[in-house]
Amino acid sequence: MRYGSLVSNLNYHLSVYSTFKVPGTIFLAHTFVCKTVFRAGEGFFIHCSMTMNSSCKKKIASFASLLSKIEVAKLHCSAYPKRYLHHLLTHKYYYLAIYAHVLDNILEKAGKPADTLNLLDFGSGNGLLGLFAKHCGFNKVFLCDANANFVKASAIVAKQLDIKIDAFITGELAEVNNELPSTTVDIIAGTDVIEHIYDLNQFFAGMKKMNPQMITVFTTASNPDNYFKVQQLKKLQVKDELIGGDPEDFALAGEEKHAAYLDIRKAIIQKSFPEISLPELENLAIKTRGLHKADIITSVHYYLTNHSFPSKVVTGTNTCHPETGSWSERILPITDYQQLYKKYQFELEIKNGFYNSFDGGIKSRFNHFRNLLIKILGKKTAPFITLIGFTHK
Repeated sequence: MRYGSLVSNLNYHLSVYSTFKVPGTIFLAHTFVCKTVFRAGEGFFIHCSMTMNSSCKKKIASFASLLSKIEVAKLHCSAYPKRYLHHLLTHKYYYLAIYAHVLDNILEKAGKPADTLNLLDFGSGNGLLGLFAKHCGFNKVFLCDANANFVKASAIVAKQLDIKIDAFITGELAEVNNELPSTTVDIIAGTDVIEHIYDLNQFFAGMKKMNPQMITVFTTASNPDNYFKVQQLKKLQVKDELIGGDPEDFALAGEEKHAAYLDIRKAIIQKSFPEISLPELENLAIKTRGLHKADIITSVHYYLTNHSFPSKVVTGTNTCHPETGSWSERILPITDYQQLYKKYQFELEIKNGFYNSFDGGIKSRFNHFRNLLIKILGKKTAPFITLIGFTHK
């Protein structure tokens, strides 16, 4: 077809919605990018190409239907995974929207069909992100969590949903490498996990070694730019540090009670160095905030040998469980993340999260308004942020 001489091009986005209804919202299943081309003497034509033809949002309704078959009370697993799963299923459309957001960002950066990509759901918990990825057509999907109770629970859920997961792994990246020595992992994704990882440098070095072209997507509610969120998390950190935690505190508070982290560090130091005086014990317990047990002992030994304390940086009220190394919702400045990704030759893109406007009712309508504010104010009002790591090929 001939069109004559081109006068001008005008590009614009035309959204064409194929929708399905869920409580309190409408999901957009397709978005088309259209180009209007004006040509002399021949009017105009519209050329359209689908930009989200593989969007995982289209799979939310069918996966939500599968999830509705799960009877949490009948699952043969420990109490905490059951309590956590009950929370996720109660707000399933919100969490599935987050999972679709994660997977769509993966597909955008990969530039490949889902069925060519192997994905590791790291810090998988009950495994819903990885299970949804498999439902969306990803090639191989692996679930990994440091908590064996969650790994067991995720296997039970996968069986109930009749979804084949390629490996269930208990541990960290080292265990993933041991389990999958000849498998290329293209993607590592996780929700609410990166803020708990004890040594991010070690973690990123491990990812880089696994696959230098790795694409990573992590969501974190520890958004340092949201003042109100930061104040909420700081209260939690202070409580963990000075008072202790209890599963009864809130739905996702943890598996069991724990003493104040400060007291746990005192016990570790006193057991390893019984000769230390009480004033020294108090001082060293304070100075070792944010250290895992092995690092606490190493640091105290250094202090006793050199009469000085090795330098470390633990900002604000950040603290971690001395026995496990898991940080209490660690709050890091955006610049720290930028430097971390750059150090390991990853580009970093950060996107804003959104509030739960999916459950219906007054709160959902209010959250819809808050989501509109995010479009104006950005990270300052976002309930979570998404860290997208990738490399230029």
